[in-house]
Amino acid sequence: MNYEIVIISNRPHLSKEAELCLEGLNSRIFDGTNYPSFSKLVNDSITSSNFETIIICNDKARPTLKAVEKILTMLEDGWGIVALYRFGFFGFKKDLIRKIGFFDERFIGGGYEDVDFARRLKEADIGYYESEEINYIYLPTSWNYEKSGFAREQYFKKWKEEGNVITRKLAEQNYGYDIGPYQGIKFIEFKKSILMPYHGNIKEIMMQIDLEE
Repeated sequence: MNYEIVIISNRPHLSKEAELCLEGLNSRIFDGTNYPSFSKLVNDSITSSNFETIIICNDKARPTLKAVEKILTMLEDGWGIVALYRFGFFGFKKDLIRKIGFFDERFIGGGYEDVDFARRLKEADIGYYESEEINYIYLPTSWNYEKSGFAREQYFKKWKEEGNVITRKLAEQNYGYDIGPYQGIKFIEFKKSILMPYHGNIKEIMMQIDLEE
């Protein structure tokens, strides 16, 4: 299949452990040292890939072959994103990016880019699956969003939230990245999205409410 797994990391000992879980599969480690945002790191992973299907793997994720197979199968069935440990281990096809744009690099320092992307999936009526069904090592994040409110402020510059009504305030930026023309994938509708229950922050809880509308 036309896919690769990109292990994004600035911690070699952890990335090697993740790579061992994916032994025999098409994977590579992408050095995330000194990146300004998670979004930029993902975008560069996409643009540096020659494959149509991409799985992003955090160095704290410990996936199995079965998990990879599940992502690939669901993507073939038309899901926009399949995330088996939130956005710590998730897959998508480049056609999704061609349709709704790249990850928003304005979320400097990390944080809120996943909620933003979920909003955009809803806006484009594209279904996604999110859960916490693979093993994941609980370590402090390497991003600084816990120390800075910058990403949160950026989110509310872009989206206005009034109850369950979400209104876009800022357009997506055009980064000029070229990943070729749209291939014509037909995506599953957003109303079929599945967000598995888990304990999360208020933004994640609000996403649950949105899905239940």
